[in-house]
Amino acid sequence: MAKNLENSLIEAFSKYVSIDEHRPEYTAHYDALRKEIYSQWRGHETVGKLVNGYTLGGGYGDKVKVGMPDEFDLVIHLQFPENDKIIVTADRSKPGNVILDMSKVMQILANQEHNKAVFQLLQKIVNHKQQLLEDKLQSLLQGLMTQALIKMGNQIEVNGVVSLLKYKRCGPAHTIEVKGRYVYSVDFVPAIKLAPAQSVLAPEQRQHFGQTPSWDAVPKPIKPPRPDNPSFRASYYEAEKKLIYGKNNLKNAIRMLKQHRNTKSNMSNLKSYFIKTLFLWEVVRQDASYWNRSVSELLIEMLTKLADVLSLSSAKGKGKLLFFWDPKLDMIADLDTNQRKDLFNCVIGAQSDFRRADGNLTDDIKNRVKNSFSNGDKEKEKLENKPSNGQVINSVKEKSPPVVKPNPTPNEPKKKAAAQTENKPKVKAEPVQVKPNPKPNVEVQTGAKTKVKAEPIQVKPNPKPNVEVQTGAKTKVKAEPVQVKPNPKPNEQQKSVKPNPNQNQPKAAKGETPPPVQPNQPKKAEPETKTNPNGNATKAKANIPNPQPQPQPQPKAKANTQTNSQPQPKTKANVPPNSQPQPKANPNQNSATKPQTEASPKKEESSCRIN
Repeated sequence: MAKNLENSLIEAFSKYVSIDEHRPEYTAHYDALRKEIYSQWRGHETVGKLVNGYTLGGGYGDKVKVGMPDEFDLVIHLQFPENDKIIVTADRSKPGNVILDMSKVMQILANQEHNKAVFQLLQKIVNHKQQLLEDKLQSLLQGLMTQALIKMGNQIEVNGVVSLLKYKRCGPAHTIEVKGRYVYSVDFVPAIKLAPAQSVLAPEQRQHFGQTPSWDAVPKPIKPPRPDNPSFRASYYEAEKKLIYGKNNLKNAIRMLKQHRNTKSNMSNLKSYFIKTLFLWEVVRQDASYWNRSVSELLIEMLTKLADVLSLSSAKGKGKLLFFWDPKLDMIADLDTNQRKDLFNCVIGAQSDFRRADGNLTDDIKNRVKNSFSNGDKEKEKLENKPSNGQVINSVKEKSPPVVKPNPTPNEPKKKAAAQTENKPKVKAEPVQVKPNPKPNVEVQTGAKTKVKAEPIQVKPNPKPNVEVQTGAKTKVKAEPVQVKPNPKPNEQQKSVKPNPNQNQPKAAKGETPPPVQPNQPKKAEPETKTNPNGNATKAKANIPNPQPQPQPQPKAKANTQTNSQPQPKTKANVPPNSQPQPKANPNQNSATKPQTEASPKKEESSCRIN
């Protein structure tokens, strides 16, 4: 049965963990960005004198990266003139950290004309004890990165494709987020490169350090941040690479555990370096043959050890994850009780599933094992569904606001109205919630809201001109198609182009006679009416092809009948909002775009990264 579990893990590894399909493309894009940023550092007047190479770090450097190639870590090494004169001491208040005394270096540089610029720089980033300050150094580099991106125009072009760049600080790293066809981030981590003789390792740790040629002091901010901080985190990355090198399935077990972590949102506090530290301790406890065991065996055993570390109450007391290079530092001490419980429960659950699968791999358990690593499908789907420009298109959502359809019209008139409104893309009418006294609410499609007054705009006793003069052409509107009911709506009256907006049937009958239209015909050609901010032009046009408004609900007509019983000027004020066919046309228009609005969030869902 163990073999069956091993086969399932191998399948999950190839499907979810090792995704190499797009790796060359991402790597090529990253290389172009790295070269550009590194050249900006080298080109700086003073910092350029300190830059001394770089190292690919993180998961890529250790060759334990999982999932999509969307994260890179680049350590940029800095070395001062007379670098070996730096006096390194352990920070007694912060285990795992060191303090860099630059007094001897500055004493020598003060007498060197060719290093005058570096000496002046050091004077700005040391305290009165001439100790190098983490925050002052990071502030200097932050300014350098900001200027570099300004020179680049906050973008980079690779193979004719332009990608946008966004810069931010994140711990010791200067992070650049890339947006475009390729979406990824790069952490540029500055580090003071130091010699083995300058290390402050204890004898046992020095033995593990071996013959590694260098180590780094990283300007990592402390928590809580404090000004004039002289404490730097000691980093032995090159020595760690040697310790985990050539250990057969060790790296495969690390990658499987990291991928499992990535699929669980409540395991986000389990940093990759915590997992690496767990394995480093096991490297020095076990002989090399230990790592020849199957991935399933190693994964179950390492989950057991991780559970012991996270336990709040074990035989040995509260668990700890000690820093490999300075055991006085508990790396998970900052996690609160709830965070540790979440991590512990996830680890115990995975351990239980794998143990059961190791004994009896049923279909149910097999699915549970698969789901422990299945985040890779989401990442592939994210890449495949991403637009060519890497941007999520939200225009559909913007064009499709929530539509209230209080007074739907027959299907055929709606289609005609929608077709006419499409010919005028400049005007977008918001659906009007018809009330006894509705206020005009017309929006231009550009997003600007027109200021609509309730007063009629040059409306004569016969509002028909405002209804007809909309398309720029004089349209002869016949009122005969509209059969006015005893209680017609104002909208119905306006669609039938009645001289009097009152809903009373006798007055509507008067509106059926065309002679009143002729005296007001000149109003049709007035440019002032065409550019009316109230949008009356578009409204009337939509009303022309709506000859059958009978199916409209009667309650709204009753409400508007009350308003029309008021004095004539007030009735005219209600004519523009009630004569708006476009709210009727727009519900149809919005209904056409409504499926797109619903489809857009699904694309975003598929683009979202699941932790």
